[in-house]
Amino acid sequence: MTATHVRFLSRSLAVCLALVGCHALAAPPRAYRQEVVVAGSHFQGVHGLAVDGKGNLLASNLLGQSVHSVNLSTGAVSTLVGPPLGGADDVALGPDGSIYWTGFFTGQLMRRTPDGKTRVIAKNLPGLNSLAFRGDGRFYVTQLGRGDDALWEVDPDGKKPPRKVLADPGFLNGFEFGPDDRLYGPLLLKGQVARVDVATGVIEPVADGFVIPVAVNFDARREHLYVVDSARGELVRVRLPSGTKELVAKLPTGIDNLAVGPDDQVYVSNMVDNDIRVVNPADGSVRLLVESRLAVPSGIAVAPDDPDEQVYLADVYALRQVGGRDGKVKQTARVLSTPTNFPMNVSVNAKHVVASTAYLGGMSSIQVLDRATGALVRTVPQTNGAQAALELDDGTLLVAESGTGKLVRISASEPAVSTVLVEGLGGPVGLAADTGAAEPAVFVTEVRSGKVTRVRLSDGARRTVASGLKAPEGIARHPDGGLVVAEVGRKRLVRIEPDTGRLSVIAKGLRIGVPESAGFPPGYLPTGVAVGASGTVYMTSDIESALYRFVPVP
Repeated sequence: MTATHVRFLSRSLAVCLALVGCHALAAPPRAYRQEVVVAGSHFQGVHGLAVDGKGNLLASNLLGQSVHSVNLSTGAVSTLVGPPLGGADDVALGPDGSIYWTGFFTGQLMRRTPDGKTRVIAKNLPGLNSLAFRGDGRFYVTQLGRGDDALWEVDPDGKKPPRKVLADPGFLNGFEFGPDDRLYGPLLLKGQVARVDVATGVIEPVADGFVIPVAVNFDARREHLYVVDSARGELVRVRLPSGTKELVAKLPTGIDNLAVGPDDQVYVSNMVDNDIRVVNPADGSVRLLVESRLAVPSGIAVAPDDPDEQVYLADVYALRQVGGRDGKVKQTARVLSTPTNFPMNVSVNAKHVVASTAYLGGMSSIQVLDRATGALVRTVPQTNGAQAALELDDGTLLVAESGTGKLVRISASEPAVSTVLVEGLGGPVGLAADTGAAEPAVFVTEVRSGKVTRVRLSDGARRTVASGLKAPEGIARHPDGGLVVAEVGRKRLVRIEPDTGRLSVIAKGLRIGVPESAGFPPGYLPTGVAVGASGTVYMTSDIESALYRFVPVP
């Protein structure tokens, strides 16, 4: 090599090193080893059940948007209807063997005929919940919790419009018709079980003293009722006509529905634990038919000061803690039996854990909990669909309103005052604090516009860090300053350098990204990302209901 060549290469090297974002000489992307922290499940919260008479149990999966078949002997699960058509809150069999299910968020009533054809037979009924056929083949459904409280009669073939039978019964949930052609079901708002004459609309109480009764079914001889109380975790037998109650089995809280087999075995779904249990009413014994460890894992956070890298997990039906190294799952708070409000995102700081939910229709809120005790510190209603939320040093909350495209501040004072920091974002979902900045700022993922944006907290000034992404959701700051993002649209986990926008791929071909559902703001069930002090990356899988880690390879 000549001296000229040496001088040329030296000058080229100097220029390259001086240029920001010179990729040719940048350090190669670090390799990661993918590992399972908590194995997955077939469901994303299991709800309505029905025995099909062929040795199987039909199980509805609302957030996973699917209807499943469970073998009663083995517990093996198969999918009958996948997303997005199968968003079922409850499921029933028609006289001809057709399967019917209710779309709580979509407001659609669905039918799948024995030849496998699926179609909508009623729509524009938000909050569709329970359904049942009367002995003569007439079909009834209820609305509750999303703007209406009503009982409807529906044409099973979908040729006639639905007819409202009863208004404001008190949130009539999982019901069944009795041998007297009366409808028996729980009234959630009244804590009682009642019977309804669908011809006259007359409601008569059958049994009182429940906390959150969610469903009833007759026993195999159709003489008495089994009732499940979600808040107490109880299976109760109500003897008719006296209405006297007896406890059959004690179960975990979070029960959602039940079905009774021809042998009088009682199948009980639990949305919080995402499992199905079988109760033998003869002796009260309980066994698991389908077991899960997580329900709907979404947003996650790891405290930077935690050497054990405990993962705080927003599991939609519970707020949990998971050992990042050993995978042990601890219960922090469960919906229905505690004030916890369907957590879908979570962040953590030195004192508090902040959980937020994007549910719309009056269920959206932000909750601040004491990190040491788990006690609820404050609840802030947030009707615009809160995705990620961070608590700043002064107690102010910074919230990504995915539906409105705004980043807002919520004051620490009571009553809370909300002010807009920036608007016009393309579906903000994830937030990560820019902790090393001279002026405080936050990084935001925009699921609709495919950007990562840096927003300065003093004045809302923003800068695009990266663009051209496909549905970025979860975001976390690496200890070395890099950003780790779940790029859900491309099923991959990427690292982005905040100063240059340079992108490298950590993992691809990931099982993430359940399709969005009606009634939710952008981001739906967010894929969560967190990074521990060791540099290990944690990520949730909404498709598999699992938690993974990506460990740096030395």
